[in-house]
Amino acid sequence: MVVNEQNSMVVINKLKFTYPGIDGHPPPGSVPLIEDFSLTLDAGDRCLLVGSNGAGKTTILKILGGKHMVEPEMVRVLGRSAFHDTSLTSSGDLAYLGGEWRREVAFAGFDVAIQMDISAEQMLFGVSGVNPQRRAELIKVLDIDLSWRMHKVSDGQRRRVQIGMGLIKEIKVLLLDEITVDLDVLARADLLTFLKKECEERGATIIYATHIFDGLENWPSHIVYVAHGSLQLALTMNE
Repeated sequence: MVVNEQNSMVVINKLKFTYPGIDGHPPPGSVPLIEDFSLTLDAGDRCLLVGSNGAGKTTILKILGGKHMVEPEMVRVLGRSAFHDTSLTSSGDLAYLGGEWRREVAFAGFDVAIQMDISAEQMLFGVSGVNPQRRAELIKVLDIDLSWRMHKVSDGQRRRVQIGMGLIKEIKVLLLDEITVDLDVLARADLLTFLKKECEERGATIIYATHIFDGLENWPSHIVYVAHGSLQLALTMNE
């Protein structure tokens, strides 16, 4: 992908990563999980990140989300270090939405256990500084019933509310890790349409890791294939 890195939303430059040992450093002789991975994405790009289980997709997204420390020059989001500049996530410019939502909804700032008796309405209307039109659109897109009690709903219904919470603010760089596995076909299609509009109308940049390809033919602008922690393919869909 030939782009101007100075104006890019996401720049990964020869990323190398090994999970640290108990002393905080990689164990002697350990093989890097991610090695020599480079990628650049601009505003409005919709990147589909694909690869088999264990290929490194989730690790790459978590590094971009600032959850693992790497050298600042290796990963830049909006021109800032993903790990070292905590204002990226606190300001809402960057967000990582992953599959661990089953356990809790602390990512939303509530630190509320899933088992607690709380309604979907309390969660979605409890976030300050939200555009009411955006909230209403997400409720419609995700087909959320505001009367749902979070400790009684199905996994799919719970996931809809959690996705709504994750998208309720206007995020510039969005990292999605297998977030649609509990959604039915129609809900997934409606969500993908909403995400595509986010990129086309607001200039958001989205990286979406998944192994479910049904209905994705017209969604991405770029496709990135990872195997054994290394970049195998990075092309625009036109290419």
